[in-house]
Amino acid sequence: MREVSTQGRGRPKTLDRDQVLQEALMAYWSRGTKNVSISDICLATGASKPGVYREFGNDDGLKASALETYYILAVQPLIDIFEKDQSMCEAIDASVDYMTQDRTELGIPQGCLLVNMRAQSQQLGPLTRETLNAFRRSLLSAFAAWAERSKARGECTNIPTDIAALYIDAQHGGAMRMQREGVPNETVANVLRMALCTLVVRSAQ
Repeated sequence: MREVSTQGRGRPKTLDRDQVLQEALMAYWSRGTKNVSISDICLATGASKPGVYREFGNDDGLKASALETYYILAVQPLIDIFEKDQSMCEAIDASVDYMTQDRTELGIPQGCLLVNMRAQSQQLGPLTRETLNAFRRSLLSAFAAWAERSKARGECTNIPTDIAALYIDAQHGGAMRMQREGVPNETVANVLRMALCTLVVRSAQ
């Protein structure tokens, strides 16, 4: 956290950045970014609006920072699964299990904030859109690298790598939307596993 001088105009910063980010992340994730204002975040955390603006610049800066936090906490673990040294089928099972965890038990919202923001990208500020696009490129890159490694081991069908990455991304997005809509996790898992397994050559299954 940056130090703020107590000399001159203004007061020392007392805003709890982590608390504000946590509240913003959960609010955006559960209610949607367009339904949450800085005033809502301030009311929930006790932070002042001037303090939030000093820390994040504006609403766009807060959304981008919350998205960065979400990526570290929720998206990077999924990428780690695909980067682990394991068979294609093992990676599919592990990723499906991760994406269809019992969210109620974990105390987190249904669906994926990254997917939700992509659906509302035209309503987001330029910094949040730039962050969102960078994270999607990172996710697609991870999917592509996984497909390439799996093809090298003879486990993945001979599908163009860029197409495979987009296909996996589409299945992830569809699964998260189904979960958000209240489709039972077991059903989401079955659909997702069936879709991803079409990439596996029969002899590797």
